[in-house]
Amino acid sequence: MNYNLNTERLFKSTRHYDLQKGLPILSDKLNISLNQNCSKANYTYSLKIRDNNKWSKQITGLFPTYDANIFFGDTEGKKNLIIFRFLENGYKLKVYFFREFYTRKLVAFLRAFKAYY
Repeated sequence: MNYNLNTERLFKSTRHYDLQKGLPILSDKLNISLNQNCSKANYTYSLKIRDNNKWSKQITGLFPTYDANIFFGDTEGKKNLIIFRFLENGYKLKVYFFREFYTRKLVAFLRAFKAYY
């Protein structure tokens, strides 16, 4: 899924992305904001999706990887893996959703996957 940054209204710690290409598996609009440190989890960003006309509660945290532009999260208690790749200084976002797949060997998976993204 390819998303572009919505520059209509820019916020200090939140970015809104609109789907440009691909099926809206998560949503056609994404809300990615800085972690407000409200939990003990060490994620960098949080993900919300557009549900009708309002933003959902947090879907997942986005955790950093060895690559500064790639983050990962999960849904349904580590049932589905989601990889987020920020491009062009965050103006573009590629989201890869792996339904019914999650691995604890994420670094090895990302190195193998890198040849294809």
